[in-house]
Amino acid sequence: MQPPFACPTATWRNDTYDSISPSRPELSVADKTVVIVGAGSGIGRETALAFAAAGATHVALLDRTDATLKKTAEAVSSASVHIADMTDTKSLGDAAAAIGKWQVLVLSSGYCPDTAPVTLSTPGEWWKGFETNVMGTLLAAKAFIPTADTHATILGLTSDTSLVPTSYLPGLSAYISSKLAQAKVYEFLAAENPGLFVATVNPGMVETDNFNRSGGVADQLPMDTVQLPAHFLVWMASPEAAFLRGRTTWANWDVDELQAQKEKIGNGLFMTAGFKGLP
Repeated sequence: MQPPFACPTATWRNDTYDSISPSRPELSVADKTVVIVGAGSGIGRETALAFAAAGATHVALLDRTDATLKKTAEAVSSASVHIADMTDTKSLGDAAAAIGKWQVLVLSSGYCPDTAPVTLSTPGEWWKGFETNVMGTLLAAKAFIPTADTHATILGLTSDTSLVPTSYLPGLSAYISSKLAQAKVYEFLAAENPGLFVATVNPGMVETDNFNRSGGVADQLPMDTVQLPAHFLVWMASPEAAFLRGRTTWANWDVDELQAQKEKIGNGLFMTAGFKGLP
């Protein structure tokens, strides 16, 4: 018999999935309102499906395009559709007011500017990465935190800024720099809002519009499926992930291996953004 919800986890080594049994009620989001910003496609859409499968009572879908949101809504029970842009204060505020109290907020929207060396970049296009990834995070936080339920969860999608040397990423200065700044904003949100669980997740190598804009070639890289980050985010919203508050983690981690490192993660700067290694 199929479980009432499924939340697969995956390992970096083989990317295989293990179904979670009904004996794991802590992974259920029954009676919760889950807000997905960027739900019109890619990881955001799959995340909406994952939270719906985990029993969410209400899944609020936000994106800039009505047609793509409606396509997601067709596959999500108890969904509401809200046209909103991460860079537009009014549309985010209107959506927050319409949704009301929420328990989980996932910010999956992001923008990868056109790739070019720093000195050859178009300033407006280069800065668009910061407007969406950094300013957008600020605006979403200002719009939604006032309506957060007690002990609500905010999860953001970010990109690793240290795993790959900069020399391997020519042309991606706007995207990588803005994502580094974004990760730090989330750390401040966690520090300044002790009643909320705030963390960020690197989704792995997933073929999305941003991946294609970055110049990535899927058949030359160790790609992940879109279900990996989507279902990992469901786990991140569970009590099991409480030790990751204020941290950035990766969807490729096996959750049991992560939990085995609770002490290391909680007692230092591991999984935080910034310069490390002072003498």
